[in-house]
Amino acid sequence: MNTELAPQPRSTSREGSPPPAPGFTAPIGGAGLMGGTTPSLRLPGHAFAAALGFWLLGAAGLVWVAPDLAQGLFPLPRVAAVTHLFTLGWITTTIQGALYQFLPVALQVPIRSERVAYLSSALYVPGLLLFLAGLLSLNHPVLLTGATLFGTGLLLFVGNLAATLRRCEQRTLTWWALVGAATSLLATVVLGVSLAGNLGMGYLGENRFLALGVHIHVAAAGWIGLVMVGVAHRLLPMFLLSHGASEWPGRFAVGLIGAGVAVLLAFHHQLTLGLKCAIALLLMGGVGSFLVQAALFFRYRKKPALDPGLRLAAFAFLGFISAVAIAPFVLTLGFSAPRAATAYAVSLILGGFSLFVAGHYYKIVPFLVWLHRFGPLVGKRPVPRVADLYSTRLAAVAVTLLAGGSAGLTLSTLLGAVEAARPSALAFAVGAAVLALQMAMIARRRPA
Repeated sequence: MNTELAPQPRSTSREGSPPPAPGFTAPIGGAGLMGGTTPSLRLPGHAFAAALGFWLLGAAGLVWVAPDLAQGLFPLPRVAAVTHLFTLGWITTTIQGALYQFLPVALQVPIRSERVAYLSSALYVPGLLLFLAGLLSLNHPVLLTGATLFGTGLLLFVGNLAATLRRCEQRTLTWWALVGAATSLLATVVLGVSLAGNLGMGYLGENRFLALGVHIHVAAAGWIGLVMVGVAHRLLPMFLLSHGASEWPGRFAVGLIGAGVAVLLAFHHQLTLGLKCAIALLLMGGVGSFLVQAALFFRYRKKPALDPGLRLAAFAFLGFISAVAIAPFVLTLGFSAPRAATAYAVSLILGGFSLFVAGHYYKIVPFLVWLHRFGPLVGKRPVPRVADLYSTRLAAVAVTLLAGGSAGLTLSTLLGAVEAARPSALAFAVGAAVLALQMAMIARRRPA
């Protein structure tokens, strides 16, 4: 791992201010994550550690169920379990940790209660593991107990987030996105409990696949999507050193996605083909607007070379484009084309959301470790740069494996190429392991 100290910069400090310490380079592209009321490293750190654990379990499970995905067997309990490892385990737990650090900076208020944050995590993580164990074993009491525990944890998180948002004075784009996301997460919990109960009682009957589709899209578009748009609106310009790009596409993205989810929730019991098409157009328009916003940020960047985290984010946008391209086939054919529906989910969850989140680990985790452990030493002794806390060559390997594996698995599923599915999933799993190893090594870095 590269621990070379940055060269000593020329002093440009104002008169009366001490010059930077030898070897110090300001953490450009990450300073916007600092705030006077940000929590200790422990709170987001616990969430990130749990999320990485789910990430590794999900990656291993992906190798297991890859042939099932290539055959479009999405209703299988083991496929559902692996899907939840990524959506509820990897992505949602990461979002929780990121918001604990992000809220004081973006909205000028810290999370309302750190005690509630710890309590929600204490219920959520073991509850989700119990739920997944019950799902795999078809043990309904265990499944419902786990769902109750992690559902309670999520409700505590939503209440804590709502109390935080209520204290904000400025109603920015990020604020509105998070309000919509919190509402969607609440709806996702209710829909998920309904689906969990149906496994044992079967009260949804023939509507179970329709309910599943509503659940997936409220969670993906309303919860994960709105958080992604709202947070990326602040983080992408900061990481890319992008200035001058229009922010209207981001506003359209929040409005269109929010409207699509609202219509879906309001009419999910009577979804005609016309309503489905209208909702699809709203959601696809929102995703398209987000992609345009991201493209503008990349176009106006002052940072010519993309680091591993930003390259993963760029590959994630290709995953979203792939999902949007497959979506019309899923809309017209429905679950009569299971491989297309499964490929759509793989591209969206694995190639889009998961890669986007993974890319931000390479940006956020090194900076937080630098901020809490090396930042206090600035002006007293030489300190490494943020980029020196991990190997960019090893990260490039992870980027290649993750992007190639997710694309290969999407294509294998779409074509029904069972033989190619597992090697693609294995490549993704190795990339996931490399990323997790690098995050663990970063977390262990301390001043010598």
